[in-house]
Amino acid sequence: MLVWAKVHPYQNEFSALIGLWEGFAEINPGIVEPGFVIYKEGGYDGQFFYFLAKSMFSDLDWELIVDSYFFRLHRIGFTFFVGFPAALLGFTHYPIIAFLLPMVIFLLSVACLYDLLPESKKWLSLFYLFSPYSLNSHLLLVADGFFTSLIVIVIFLIHRKSNAAAILFLLTFAIFTREIGIFLAVPIIIFYISKRNPRLALAYSLPALFFLGFLIWTRSVSPAHLGTNPLGFGDMIDYPLFGFFKSFFDGGIFHLSLKESVKILLFLQWIALSIFSVSFFYSESRNQIIGTHLSQSILLYLLPILASLGIIFIAEEGYWRSFDNLSRMFTLSLPLAILLGAKKDTLYLIFFRYSSFALFIFLILRIVFITKAKGYYLSP
Repeated sequence: MLVWAKVHPYQNEFSALIGLWEGFAEINPGIVEPGFVIYKEGGYDGQFFYFLAKSMFSDLDWELIVDSYFFRLHRIGFTFFVGFPAALLGFTHYPIIAFLLPMVIFLLSVACLYDLLPESKKWLSLFYLFSPYSLNSHLLLVADGFFTSLIVIVIFLIHRKSNAAAILFLLTFAIFTREIGIFLAVPIIIFYISKRNPRLALAYSLPALFFLGFLIWTRSVSPAHLGTNPLGFGDMIDYPLFGFFKSFFDGGIFHLSLKESVKILLFLQWIALSIFSVSFFYSESRNQIIGTHLSQSILLYLLPILASLGIIFIAEEGYWRSFDNLSRMFTLSLPLAILLGAKKDTLYLIFFRYSSFALFIFLILRIVFITKAKGYYLSP
């Protein structure tokens, strides 16, 4: 229903999900498939994954112009995952592939989460199944939902003591999808160092080292264009929570529309998760934090959550002004908080779960009833 609601105003063209803006379509001639929906204003990040995939798997000589070349290129895992089958089947099928394949991986991760939970807590997996953050990510054809699915599957494989090669492969894929995946590798490395197993500690360092090598290599390559708005890390951060407070003002005048007010709930979620995560970390002993077995390590769940909360803490105001941008930052925290809740549930986690479900309802209402159709045309 939600997919139909998003594509129906645009002649039911699935390419409406990509979020192609005419500005980028015009400066990248020949890259957009004929018949794809192009918005006259607006657009979203899904277009950059499409542009990179088309450049990677077609003979375009990397003559690509996006808003920030290196920032987009470094998160190449999702691009490869959806771009490779699109190259085999034809890029006219890219929108369907970029929606369906991550959804399949998501449903697999839901099954993994369900299996990880104790019998009395298995119903908590419903909160992940109805995650507004993962759902919105899949509808926008961006990487956050896919990345979260990979992390959940990696944790499942760790609990099932699966082959280390499979864990390393998926962990590497996750880190190349979003660099925050490194914060799952760190507790694994800490665990094996504490157990005096340098071989496995080194092995699980490799995904992060490969990613670092990839960053260094790409910086040595001179692209045709650095982007229309090349961004560095410093451009996307602000002083702690300054972005949140700045987002209430336009030209020095306080402004809060009904549509934007949802960020207050997201801010309350951030507070609840922060209080729980920090207090839980300090209340546990060192042995409980690291665990006697890797699958028992609390750091597996806490460190990625703390990293996500830290990013929100210093996010610049542009993230706080957009529900799509801000909600994506909570995508990873929900399934990890569910797993922590199975160990030690608190009012903070209960609030986070149920407020997330409230946002799921809000997302449906927003897509079906609130969001207005944009001006568009079909690519010639």
